[in-house]
Amino acid sequence: MDSFLQCHYCNKHLTSPLELICRHSYCTDCLTKEIRNEKIICPICATEHPTPAASLSAAKLDKLSFYLIDLNSGTSYSTITDDSPAAIHAECAGCKTITDLRKCFHCEKPLCPSCRTQHYELQKKDVDQSIHNLVNKTNELIVVAQALNTSRTNRIQEYKLMKDKISAHVNELIKLIHEEEENLQKQVGTRILFETGRIDTTELEKEYLQKNKAALDEIADKYRNEKNQMVAIKMHKDYLDTAPNWKDKLENYAGRINEKKEQELHFQPTQPEKTDALVGKLINSKNVNIYATTGAHRPVAAAASRSCILM
Repeated sequence: MDSFLQCHYCNKHLTSPLELICRHSYCTDCLTKEIRNEKIICPICATEHPTPAASLSAAKLDKLSFYLIDLNSGTSYSTITDDSPAAIHAECAGCKTITDLRKCFHCEKPLCPSCRTQHYELQKKDVDQSIHNLVNKTNELIVVAQALNTSRTNRIQEYKLMKDKISAHVNELIKLIHEEEENLQKQVGTRILFETGRIDTTELEKEYLQKNKAALDEIADKYRNEKNQMVAIKMHKDYLDTAPNWKDKLENYAGRINEKKEQELHFQPTQPEKTDALVGKLINSKNVNIYATTGAHRPVAAAASRSCILM
């Protein structure tokens, strides 16, 4: 979890974390220092974020990071004991029995031990399912990220061969195609640089997702190993309060780690007339099968990992 809570600018634990629109978080001071020409470029996904008048007003506090920092420190749970909160003599909100009760940290209703245990089991089931879903989504995105970069690496090699084919074709057409050859070579070279840059970006995204998964695993371990039921209930509530934010982050990452957005160049040699394109055309094809050259398959719903085994 520590690495997940590390600022990519200063490589230290996040301090007053702010979340950019791309859903990556950094220290407030670090973001302030990184404003250039009224914009910030996220070092993980390379998204540009306008910051008019050198302001971070568009950024918001990262609720998830604050939750993880608090969970990691244990501050919110350190004062909870077997006798907290204080017992009251009243009617149980569940079974209506009048007895000694304690207020539930989750629903804030007075419950007897039996009803509180039933409520705990239901809440625990929700937490298990939520972590299960988030881990599966994280695993799926990691697989897609790896497949994307493998596919891009293979395409770069194909593009290099494509450049040789273009040169061979150009040599046959001699001087008439020289200008067009340079244009096409520039396009392919630019695409190689573009794909290479995207590999670096997606690798950073994948590393971030791996940290994300490690944090989920650690969360699951923390609440499973907690012996104090009241502490566990408070931990469940805090997690469930932030789980939608976590899910929203993953959905945002999925918008960038998406094979459907991939494009690749194809060289189509032609024998043109003088008024035609002399060398050929470079065509972007969409719906790229990024798993074709790796032998892998598009990820489906993954089996439960160790962090989401229902107990």
